[in-house]
Amino acid sequence: MENNKNSAVLEEILKALFTVTGRRTSSRFADKTIGATIKSLEETYDFLKYIRIDEKSITGKNINIEISPEIDFVDPLRIGKAIEAIIRIVYTDLDEEAGLYFISELKKYAGDDITQKIPSYNVDLGQLQMEQHLFFQRMNRKKSTKDGVESTSQEKKPVVNQLGYTWNNVKSWEHESGSKYCTLYDEKGNVLDRLNLDNIIQSYVEKLSGYAGAVPSEYEDKIEVYEKEYRLLELMYEKDMDDESAASELNVTIEELNGMIKKLTEIQMLQYVSYDVVELTNTGMGYISKKDNKIKK
Repeated sequence: MENNKNSAVLEEILKALFTVTGRRTSSRFADKTIGATIKSLEETYDFLKYIRIDEKSITGKNINIEISPEIDFVDPLRIGKAIEAIIRIVYTDLDEEAGLYFISELKKYAGDDITQKIPSYNVDLGQLQMEQHLFFQRMNRKKSTKDGVESTSQEKKPVVNQLGYTWNNVKSWEHESGSKYCTLYDEKGNVLDRLNLDNIIQSYVEKLSGYAGAVPSEYEDKIEVYEKEYRLLELMYEKDMDDESAASELNVTIEELNGMIKKLTEIQMLQYVSYDVVELTNTGMGYISKKDNKIKK
């Protein structure tokens, strides 16, 4: 693969998105969600019109994505903005179905080459990962509030079918020996969808056991704070200091320090207590404590 081409980078990112979304939901759901996302973003990023996805291939074993070579002449920074927008919309649309470790899985399936390449497109997967963790936390808080309200309310929103079919449309299903997927067929023998059995079994066990907190061990502790941001948190944990002292300790400019502070406030590890004074939040202190405990072990 020619990793220096926009088309190659986009293709691998989209394939990884389809794989992760399909694992979390189903192939058909992934098709509708990602396809609709790309279409909705064409007005902002007109070059997305150069992407063609074979819908029939989505429910098959391989995803067939065709990207016109014209996209290779687009500014990589615009490509990067589109990639970030697609990822954000997809995991937001998936809601709790995305799971807490969506970005971690995305990096795994995209592979090291792409993961190392896309920072040159100004795509920060670490930042996206932190945003998603915060999004996940907000959704859980909203869900808790909603559950409390629904217990006293009789109003129900209509169910929206995002699959495009129901159980009545399923004529038969087939599981190939050694495969983790189950393929659904309609009465004409057309493929309706491919479902990931790992996800189905996990959902079944969690539903019957009443526990939904289990996560794959390989995705544990995936909130990433890069070295200098983490060192800034450490310094603030250890002592009070002004911005010039902090910049000197970290060997960065005041502008770079302000950028680090902005990033850490966005992920709620720092907070402003006055116009020009910041302090660690409980989240920030908790993060430092967890890191320290792991290092000691």
